[in-house]
Amino acid sequence: MQEGISLWEAAKREMDDYQFVAGAELQPKWEVPSEIAINVAVSGRFSDSQEEGHPTSIEAYVDAASEVIEAGACGVHIDFSMVTDRQGRRLDRDVPPVEAYGAVLRPLRDRFGHEFVANLNVLNGSTFDICMSPARAGLAEVAPCAAGHPDAFMVPAVRTLEEHGVKPEIVIHSSGEIELAKRKLIDTGILKGPYNWIILYGLPFNVGRTLISGTWASNAQDMARHMFMMVDQIRQIDPASVITVCAAGRSTLYMTTLATMMGLNIRVGTEDTPWKYPNSDVRLRDNLEMFRMARDIAELHGRRPASADAYRRMIGKPARAGMATAAQVPA
Repeated sequence: MQEGISLWEAAKREMDDYQFVAGAELQPKWEVPSEIAINVAVSGRFSDSQEEGHPTSIEAYVDAASEVIEAGACGVHIDFSMVTDRQGRRLDRDVPPVEAYGAVLRPLRDRFGHEFVANLNVLNGSTFDICMSPARAGLAEVAPCAAGHPDAFMVPAVRTLEEHGVKPEIVIHSSGEIELAKRKLIDTGILKGPYNWIILYGLPFNVGRTLISGTWASNAQDMARHMFMMVDQIRQIDPASVITVCAAGRSTLYMTTLATMMGLNIRVGTEDTPWKYPNSDVRLRDNLEMFRMARDIAELHGRRPASADAYRRMIGKPARAGMATAAQVPA
């Protein structure tokens, strides 16, 4: 570019050579990971009628988990909270956790080996030791625990998970829990990096202060505001944090889409919503349908499902997919 000419000559030449836009190559690629970890929470907790496709029995959990692993899910979250099977058993109370989880995981490991990550709920049990038994038995690879749970449980639970090589997944139901996690788990050194968060909001609650008080999201604007705010607050604590967004409540499809656009990981499944769309009462047929929708959304946004080992690397765990699996799940 020639320099040192008059303003009027410079303006004339600029208009003579006027171009509406610069070259397309001037715009850099966005920093959105090409891989996306898609976990599936297969419980049929919102099923009112033991309906097909919404698991409420151990056998149905196995079938649902098998379908999504085969379709490309990197992991499955197994949770029996508030689930009653056809025999009238409360699976979170009437069956010991190691027995219940083992009954699901054994056939899955026999069929898929370590081609999936086992994410297990460790919140249910009449004693702390019973709650922690799936972690101590080597069944869980990842386990969620909310920063807003009472300290007398939450702090030793996260410490126990870390001690047994289980990656804590810090559940965030509202922005206040982010500060709790920082103050009580990160600043104290109890939680080890890389920090693994799951944002789970949009579910309705019946009382104002529960063990997991939630965040109300009744439209796309509220949904987006909460997500942007919580992700920003987490990034302020640690820009390298691994963040998963759980499709929950009515938001489902929209929440999954926005999280995918933002470069985050996602968790889908009938555990946290029965709804297919925010603007209708159409129900999800099953977990496989929801996973396929999430996978298609990822593909449309230039992202592909991560493998189990790729997800393990994200959260700081060693690869396991090539390992032998015989007799690795306690009977």
